Amino acid sequence: MTIARYRHLTPRKVVDLAALIALRASARASGKTVVHCHGCFDIVHPGHIRYFQFAKQQGDILVVSLTGDPHVGKGEGRPYIPQELRAENLAALEFVDHVYINPTVTAVELLAAFKPDIYIKGREYEHNSHPGFLKEKATVEGYGGRVIFSSGDVIYSSSHIIENYAQRVDLEQEKLALFCKRYDVQKHLLLDIMDNIVDMPFVVVGDLVLDRYQYCDAVDIAGDGPMMSLVPLDRRAFLGGAGMVARHLAGLGADVTLITSLGTDDASDAAIDDLESAGVHVLAIRNRKKIATKTRFVVDTQKLFSLDECPATPTDSTNERYTVDQVMKLGAADDAAESVTGGDGGAIAGVGRKPTLVLYDAGLGMITDSLAHHVIGEVKKAQVERVGYARICAGTAGARGRLARLHDTDLLVATERAVRVAVNDHEQGVSALAYRVLADFRGKSLLTPLGKKGLLAFDGREAVEPGAAWEGKLRSEYLSSPPPSVNGIMDRLGAEEALLAIASGMLAGGANLQQAAYVALAATILEGRQLGHVALDGHELRESLERRNELA
Repeated sequence: MTIARYRHLTPRKVVDLAALIALRASARASGKTVVHCHGCFDIVHPGHIRYFQFAKQQGDILVVSLTGDPHVGKGEGRPYIPQELRAENLAALEFVDHVYINPTVTAVELLAAFKPDIYIKGREYEHNSHPGFLKEKATVEGYGGRVIFSSGDVIYSSSHIIENYAQRVDLEQEKLALFCKRYDVQKHLLLDIMDNIVDMPFVVVGDLVLDRYQYCDAVDIAGDGPMMSLVPLDRRAFLGGAGMVARHLAGLGADVTLITSLGTDDASDAAIDDLESAGVHVLAIRNRKKIATKTRFVVDTQKLFSLDECPATPTDSTNERYTVDQVMKLGAADDAAESVTGGDGGAIAGVGRKPTLVLYDAGLGMITDSLAHHVIGEVKKAQVERVGYARICAGTAGARGRLARLHDTDLLVATERAVRVAVNDHEQGVSALAYRVLADFRGKSLLTPLGKKGLLAFDGREAVEPGAAWEGKLRSEYLSSPPPSVNGIMDRLGAEEALLAIASGMLAGGANLQQAAYVALAATILEGRQLGHVALDGHELRESLERRNELA
């Protein structure tokens, strides 16, 4: 069989539910036995091959269904392989006749509709009391089908393979190269997109925090109790929160305006001077007594504890109206129609000089439910008339930020903890939670940082046919960071700000979500190489991309 012929046949094996039901009716009419297997099949290993071979021997037609990405509840970075590629892997097997991507948590609904003659499960399920499997078994036996457990071959595990081999540098490098190829992550394209960000307008709204690092020497145990005795050495202060989001964007050459809440103290004045000198225009609401401050006590490079002096100061109705008015005024002023050209001189689709609105909620009161509702509502209303902002990007920080108020956004940046709190679910897999967040809050995409492990990118913007089984299709990708020995990560402070800023900038410059996620992850690695917040420099970020092996 030629390669061309192979590629023509493989996608035809991946079918929808209507085709499966028609297949079942045809098989019943011709007296053929339909056999069904279901699972995640993240990495197809010898155990799966023997399982499918056994299943094929039990009947005439073998149908394999796999769990869709949003419902793979196997922990961080899972599924390791996206659902479309998992389906292709299964379809490439000669003894598999048809493949179906299942849009529900279990196979119960599929079994009830499809009604295979035989449902095959591994021997490990024979005495399994998991409620999901028991419902599947009851469904099959309810319509007269049979459940057969496969032979007792050695059990292989995708989870075991991934846990033990996924961190090998060569495998991670190969996977990253495939990611770059799949999503057109090319060096010259990324650099062209970064060129587009220069002078592009951004409006950042959110909480500003002064992050102080108190460096200490641990000299002894205190004599009056079992506690460490510290001697202060040096103190450094960094602007964080929405201030650092704005600084990062300015570091890329963007034209940035920051609307934030500050105090009437000298530290607030100094923060404005620092931001203005970095090219950020500041519109300050002086509704605090003093700037919100967090002090971290550090011995060597180890943080011991943090002193939080960030009382929540909600934006009142007058300042809310001021903020909404300024956001809309800036959107109208920067609403220009000229297009942005790529390195070849051609226009990049969907990219213009319309501004991008970035909301950053650290839960300190700048962004209230009311303010978010009115700002986003006004921006969306203007977008209907094709004026104002091109997109809305948003993120949260810490345990205080409320993801639920950041609705109708083009991009959300939130940790797994923030996502779980938003949907009040601490049990399901991250992909399933991401699906719920994007559906409930009407978001288009989500980036979830995983600390030193990398990040998860969820893209919910894929179009589906009306009436399709999926309410909305979610593409998920895991991007891993290089091992610590390679990237030298020391401090994760500011990673979320860098992720939000750079991803927002890349999207504004014409990047797809995966291109934006790739560059944003590279930016967080640079940000984490020293203690404290460090404003990203566009030239340094470019140089880091030049050195990436997968972009060579």
